[in-house]
Amino acid sequence: MWALLRRYRDVESETSAHLPLMLELIAAIRVTADRLESSTSLVEQSVSELVSFAERAESTEVRTCQRATLAVEELDTSAAHVRSALDAFSVAQTSMDAIARRAGQLEDGIPGLLERVEAAADTLRRLSQVIEDNNAHVAELLSGLDRIRAVHEAIRAISEQTSLIALNATIEAAHAGQHGRGFAVIAEEIRRLAEQAKDALRRSSTNFADIRTHVDTLAAIGMEANAASQLGVRAFSAIEDFIATVRREVAEMAAEAQHAVTDARCAFDHLDSAGDCVQRAQSSMRQATDDLVALMAENAASRQQVDALMQVAHHLRETAKELADEIAEYDALLPQPAPTLDPQALDALKLALIAACSELSGQAMERETVRPLLLRLKARHQLGSIWLNRSDGSFVFSDPPAGLLNASQRPWFKSAMAGHPYISPPYVSAQSRKRCVTVSVPLIHDQKVVGCLGADVYI
Repeated sequence: MWALLRRYRDVESETSAHLPLMLELIAAIRVTADRLESSTSLVEQSVSELVSFAERAESTEVRTCQRATLAVEELDTSAAHVRSALDAFSVAQTSMDAIARRAGQLEDGIPGLLERVEAAADTLRRLSQVIEDNNAHVAELLSGLDRIRAVHEAIRAISEQTSLIALNATIEAAHAGQHGRGFAVIAEEIRRLAEQAKDALRRSSTNFADIRTHVDTLAAIGMEANAASQLGVRAFSAIEDFIATVRREVAEMAAEAQHAVTDARCAFDHLDSAGDCVQRAQSSMRQATDDLVALMAENAASRQQVDALMQVAHHLRETAKELADEIAEYDALLPQPAPTLDPQALDALKLALIAACSELSGQAMERETVRPLLLRLKARHQLGSIWLNRSDGSFVFSDPPAGLLNASQRPWFKSAMAGHPYISPPYVSAQSRKRCVTVSVPLIHDQKVVGCLGADVYI
């Protein structure tokens, strides 16, 4: 194609005849190169973002795989702990069952023990009553002994009086002489009887003293036995109360042990269910880890495809650059129509765009919000096209519709986003294929560039 164009250029006689056709062809090629370069820039930007995303995804996948591996290990450890806990709960449940059985056996044996203690207490009460009765009899015996002692004292007094009377009778018989002999014999007999009575009284006094000593000892023993029996009765009453309390506490302990066994069984069931859940979680985590490893392999293959696409985009950019350079080289050889530019009109348009940005500042970046103002501006200045871009290069509004999806690589957009108005040299528009000049200004809000307002002026 370039050889053909050069041949047309070298034939001067034919150049003027084919100049309009060549200019139109050059314009079409220039539009194609411009679009190719723009598309290539977008492809490179997208591929760069894909590469960045793939790198982040790869890093995330590696971390996720590591964490999944750690999670599997922790699940294995948790499963081991759960199994140990299950074993411990099983042993504890067996021990608690044994405690509950022992408590039940003890509760069953307490009534018999309580009956035996009550029987012993009744026996001790009867013994205490017998001892009290025996003490009463001993007291009556002591009272009888006291009465016998009184009679004994009376007899001794009579014996002494009798001895005194016998002595007096003997003295009177001696005074009587021969006539008193018979009376002396009687007095002597009376004296002997009195002596015998005294001797009997002395022996009986000794026996009485021994009997009284034994009876006093028996009475003391009876008092001590009574006191001991009373203490025993009180002790057995305390034992009965203690056994009754123990019985209640054992019953409560047995009930609590039974509740504990029930709770332990419930906890054992829950722990067993938890163990099953942990095992299922282990299986799911291992499957997820395997899926993640497979996904990493797929992403690695995708990364290779992205790298290949990056190489294609780079080749396309080089091709577009070569095409643009060839167009510039050939365009310099062709006669160019003299531009009809009005610098004052361009400055006026720049000021009008700046004023429009002041009105748009703070408004919502929505198509229907900005559309009326931009259309009025286009009609007032007879613009070929007008548009508004966001800070990422996407179009909020364009009339006519833009031929680009994103203008982030355009020089007029870069200059505006840097905060500087821009007026391009004349060029052929890729949209209308007419020679034009692009004017762009930054859209500023809160001292920050938030977009770009641009327009094409046909020349």
